[in-house]
Amino acid sequence: MRYAIIENGTVVNVVVADAQLAAENGWIACPDAGPGWTYADGVFTAPVVVEPTVATPTKEQLMAELTALTAKINALG
Repeated sequence: MRYAIIENGTVVNVVVADAQLAAENGWIACPDAGPGWTYADGVFTAPVVVEPTVATPTKEQLMAELTALTAKINALG
């Protein structure tokens, strides 16, 4: 069975062990939790995944980049 090793309310590792070893170490049974999850009041909670946002350049910004790159290419000869 899978058990979570928890430090300060956060799952730091998951191990496969028998019930006796888990009980001796204070590990908590967890069917699907993993490192980074939190554990409070008997409930595991998955971490919130924040997708990074990438700003889409404007046409003007892309044209300025193109002009700068074209100048660099032309300077190479």
